[in-house]
Amino acid sequence: MNAGGTTFWIALAVSLCLAGTSTWAFLSDANASLQPETERPEAMNHEPAEEQSEVTETNGDLESEPGNVEADVTFSFASEVVRFDDDIHLEQDDLFMVTCRSAGGDVMWEYEMDAPLMAGVRADANDDGPREFLLVDSRQGIGLDPEGRPITGFHIKPSEAITSFALVDYEGDGKERYLFGLADGRVLNYRNLGEPTPGWKHNSKGKSVQAIAHLRAGRKDYICTVDEGGTVMLLKRNGQRRVRTPVQLHRVAGSRAVAFEVRADIGSSILIARNADGVAESRNFGDGIAQLASEAEQQLLEVAESRLTHRE
Repeated sequence: MNAGGTTFWIALAVSLCLAGTSTWAFLSDANASLQPETERPEAMNHEPAEEQSEVTETNGDLESEPGNVEADVTFSFASEVVRFDDDIHLEQDDLFMVTCRSAGGDVMWEYEMDAPLMAGVRADANDDGPREFLLVDSRQGIGLDPEGRPITGFHIKPSEAITSFALVDYEGDGKERYLFGLADGRVLNYRNLGEPTPGWKHNSKGKSVQAIAHLRAGRKDYICTVDEGGTVMLLKRNGQRRVRTPVQLHRVAGSRAVAFEVRADIGSSILIARNADGVAESRNFGDGIAQLASEAEQQLLEVAESRLTHRE
């Protein structure tokens, strides 16, 4: 009885142990399958690695394709700035390169300037027949031979900025003068291959010279200057005042376009400019009284304004 009872209890204890072990193993597997993927080390180490590999390969393909690489290319666009009587013309691009083209459009020469062209003229600078070129920007005036090569010594570079320019031929005989108006109010006068004109004496008013023009009225001629203070001067060929004029314009900093209508005498000749409100007005040099510009006078002013726009 006792022996049989002992055997029974031992068998029962073993059975319970086996049942408990099986239950624990089952529950452990179930818990493991219910854990989030973010807590599973194998998922963390494996899936992102594959995604990173794919991204790396894709980037490598993009970098290896020339079509996806941005090229560092600078574009420049040229526009015509001067056209001469024989249709030879000058173009300048936004990098300040000046190109001279024949009437047929062929490139004759190229020359790089420092700023937008203020003027491009041709003159018989060395009195040998061929027409030389003078290019003017805000920093310099440079003389070039007909093939576009710099002429030795023909390089005018003032200490102040050039604000206006005029090519003057008093008698129409090819003996030109090159007049440069400066930011400090001076007017410089050169001739031939860039040599200073003897006898020139100009008194600066200390204000930037905005316009220079040669006017021939009747038997006399005048060099007219306008500065940013609105002062109008009528000078002799030596730079001194020839006559006084009551014409006075309003102050304008920077550039100002002016036009002229020359008549039989300087007193009745007209200067045309815009007033402070932008309205075109005409004033004759005799009395200086402002009047609304006629349609023809407005057209003259618009031509002067278009030239000014080109160089800016």
